[in-house]
Amino acid sequence: MTERTEQIRLTGAQQTLLGPLHARALDNRRPDPVLSDETADRLLDRIDFDFRSLRLGSGDRMTVVLRAKQLDDWAAHYLAQHPDAVVLHLACGLDSRAFRLAIPADAHWYDIDLPDVIELRNRLYPQAQANYRTIAASVTDRDWLDEIPTGRPTLVIAEGLTMYLTEADGMDLLRRLVERFEVGEMTFDAVLPWTVRAARYSRFLQRTGAEFHWGIGDPHALELRVPGLRLRQELPMMDLPGLAKMDATDRAIAKFMNAFPPLRKAMRLLRYSFEHKQQEKVELTGAQATMLATLYLRALDNRSAEPMLGDRYADEAVQRIDFDFGKFKMGARNAGSVAMRANALDRWVEERLRPGMTVLHLGCGLDSRFERTDPPEGVEWYDIDQPDVIELRRRLFPERPHHHTIGSSVTAPDLLDDIPGDRPVLAVAEGLTMYLSEVDGIALLRRITEHFPGGELLFDAFSSLGVRVSNRLNPAVVHAGAHLHWGIDDPQSLESSVPGLRLVTEWSFTDAPELDRYPQPVRAAIGASGRITAVRRMGRMLRYRF
Repeated sequence: MTERTEQIRLTGAQQTLLGPLHARALDNRRPDPVLSDETADRLLDRIDFDFRSLRLGSGDRMTVVLRAKQLDDWAAHYLAQHPDAVVLHLACGLDSRAFRLAIPADAHWYDIDLPDVIELRNRLYPQAQANYRTIAASVTDRDWLDEIPTGRPTLVIAEGLTMYLTEADGMDLLRRLVERFEVGEMTFDAVLPWTVRAARYSRFLQRTGAEFHWGIGDPHALELRVPGLRLRQELPMMDLPGLAKMDATDRAIAKFMNAFPPLRKAMRLLRYSFEHKQQEKVELTGAQATMLATLYLRALDNRSAEPMLGDRYADEAVQRIDFDFGKFKMGARNAGSVAMRANALDRWVEERLRPGMTVLHLGCGLDSRFERTDPPEGVEWYDIDQPDVIELRRRLFPERPHHHTIGSSVTAPDLLDDIPGDRPVLAVAEGLTMYLSEVDGIALLRRITEHFPGGELLFDAFSSLGVRVSNRLNPAVVHAGAHLHWGIDDPQSLESSVPGLRLVTEWSFTDAPELDRYPQPVRAAIGASGRITAVRRMGRMLRYRF
């Protein structure tokens, strides 16, 4: 008896599920298939649709098959370790993963997709075992999660989904999954941001009318934006094991793509583990919010393959903060300048620290400089910032002997009243002076030089040009709703404004030793710009003695 043929009436992103089905079926008809998806092969004969009209190219078919095989392997490995797991197969389409894999008797498998997809799926697939269910809902809806039991290790699989979501919807989905299921793994494919733009030229997407929206650049950024998420593997599609079984043409395409880094990672598979932990709710705006951007970038640097700063304290703090760092629109490419600035100040601090000294860390934010520099015995260290910042800081960083926190504006006239003024002082400020008015900044420097018998001041400063450029183009400033004010064009001008102050060093970021890590063309461009005084002084470090 011939099985009934099903007519397909899907549009847009939903129609893209037919492409992977076709690719898996064609792979099964090869002499040595990668995936061996017999179910897809059988379904192809039951569906009344001209699959050739999808215009799915050879490279697209190869990607689908390699991707499916690796996700299968990851899922089988997780189920072998956790036979009682809950599996969420998001935007499952017509994928037969639940039938290709042997679902353990104690596991619970859920295939989730839009209602018309699930209706078609239920007609095409045979009645499954008792621990398998389909859920008809958009993965971005909130209610469907209520149907899934919690308290078990959870595996989340998403194939061909993330790029069709908006970034806001994707991040919201990941956060909700971690918060609800608490422990487990997530495996999914992702494209780079430039791939989203290039996708408009895809014949397959043009034919279906679907569009890409979300590209994931640095996969470590998701760890910091979704607390509890931890990257375990990042596999470029062109490096997947099944490639050896593909046709010579496909292998040649993969070899070509692997020769160019942007192409090599254009499409890749990401595997994360997750463990939800209690977080600190943070609501800061304006200049105070920019400290979260700095913290985030230092944490991103720490997650990189070769960190410049290696601030594990920032990394740990970000994991404990309930805040969407994505609002700053910053990523790994922005982390270098923050790490270089912090490194420069750390080196200066470590050089000058002496027993019997007082350290004022002005506008400290959530900086872990005390922990990074580890002052010697006899140093009294004061971290100073607004009361709400200090309150958060006390919750995130453990107390240490000789380490004090003061909740106050640095411009308060009585700021130094409770700090003994009989010791030499080392005053450090990172990312502070440009947020002050010139009047407040000069007044702060005068109070320090009048209160202490002597010491040094170490801080970064922008020129007037640097202030104007940052107010327009610096993502942290713009997206936090902050505004910079004070530009120091001639650092020697402070000597006349603050009696006793003497400039010791003016150091530009164009001289940072960490620039040796950058490609030669970038180093050459930065070196050339460093010879232009106006550019050189846009952002630099200043060191004074009094």
